[in-house]
Amino acid sequence: MKVQIVYSSLSGRTKKVAEAIYAGVEAEEKALIDLKDGEPVLDGDIILFGYWVDKGGPNAQMKALLPKVEGKAVGVFCTLGYYADSEHARQSLLAGIGLLKEKNTVIGGYVCNGALSEAVIARFRQAGMSGPHSASPENEIRWKVMQGHPTAAECALAAERFRERVEIFRAFAAQGLTFKSVL
Repeated sequence: MKVQIVYSSLSGRTKKVAEAIYAGVEAEEKALIDLKDGEPVLDGDIILFGYWVDKGGPNAQMKALLPKVEGKAVGVFCTLGYYADSEHARQSLLAGIGLLKEKNTVIGGYVCNGALSEAVIARFRQAGMSGPHSASPENEIRWKVMQGHPTAAECALAAERFRERVEIFRAFAAQGLTFKSVL
């Protein structure tokens, strides 16, 4: 069984999660693919897609790739500079899954706290900017604390989630059982 982990990372946080998943997944063949190197040939039996959240969903490069995927077992993970257990995070994950679920089997998903890049924070701090992303005492605290994310524990959980789902998918296939999408 071949597993491909395809990711897009702005600040290195999504890459860190992708690398942890790659290290944790057991497969006869596996590949770690950065979208910055161009659109890959998607020939894995299972393809795990990771992206940084931009405007409530996959960043543009990942958003363009996902609808092209068909007939695969897929998983989706994302990082965002907001609370991973928030409704915004859930919707950001579902936005990626929504681009895949009709033509593929979704084996799992994972949302991870990330951190905003310094460039994005600087833009949010610009004078006159208002709204939920503007500089505020609350956002400054969150930005500072989340600079340490993803943590080793978050990376380990992502790796465990997809290690387990790949194992289950493989066992189902070996017994001729159909894995039904979980999301």
